[in-house]
Amino acid sequence: MTAISAKDIMTLRVRTSAGMMDAKRALQEASGDMEKAAELLRQWGAGRADAKMSNEMKEGLIGGKIGHDGKVGVLVRLSSQTDFVARNEAFIKILHDLVELAFANKVDTPAELNVLAWPDGSGRSVENVVKELAGGTIKENMAITGVARFESTGGPGEVGRYVHHNDKVGALVQVDGGGGDVVRILARELAMHITAGMPFVPIAISRDKVDSAILEREKRIAAEGIAGKPPLLADKIIAGRLEKFFADNVLLEQPFVKDEKKRIRDILADASRAVSAKLEIIRFARFKVGEV
Repeated sequence: MTAISAKDIMTLRVRTSAGMMDAKRALQEASGDMEKAAELLRQWGAGRADAKMSNEMKEGLIGGKIGHDGKVGVLVRLSSQTDFVARNEAFIKILHDLVELAFANKVDTPAELNVLAWPDGSGRSVENVVKELAGGTIKENMAITGVARFESTGGPGEVGRYVHHNDKVGALVQVDGGGGDVVRILARELAMHITAGMPFVPIAISRDKVDSAILEREKRIAAEGIAGKPPLLADKIIAGRLEKFFADNVLLEQPFVKDEKKRIRDILADASRAVSAKLEIIRFARFKVGEV
């Protein structure tokens, strides 16, 4: 068996973040060849991570970034099995790297981010690197479970981001029609509101954007218990119940989390007047650790 020096083991450990015994074994099987040993560790790390895929990932962290001009923003959720692992320096570092990769590349799904090349010239994909970390240093299943990237390109606009102080929930919002401090603050306030999820996490920006299947279901629910009532009264009851549904679940209809006397449509109108332009909420995304 090839004699392996402690120096070579340490060099391989620093390079791959592998454990001491794994690094030693890889060097022995590769007859001391550092490149072959590193490749073996990548294979073993991916295999171990794949073997753990059945374990649920209920923990993790959310990271994000907004460009200096406010026109590009990203949000990434990296999931793990335990909060202990999510607070590991290696986990935090790779989340930061993933945010930078998502920001620099036009990807907006985990699948698209996973196939990007890791920027170290090794030829590994993002997915390979995540699996290596899971099977090596982390020794626990982890995966990219949420990616959003918004870019305002059709004229003036701002992308706002908010991540709660515990890094467990956050939102990204795109507002078009104007720029500058007023719109930048508005976009961040909207992201904060959506992050809070009060009274509920919005399911659509406006009434006309509510999924037709959801709307039909709510109409059936609203009509329950009104059999035998006069038609005019029945219609009024159904309309009232649907209004409550819209107020709870449609973003523009929701009471603003920082001032419940105003609805989101009101603060959007206030900002529009302030910049003398018609502002429009284009899209939003919300990620929470542990959710699908």
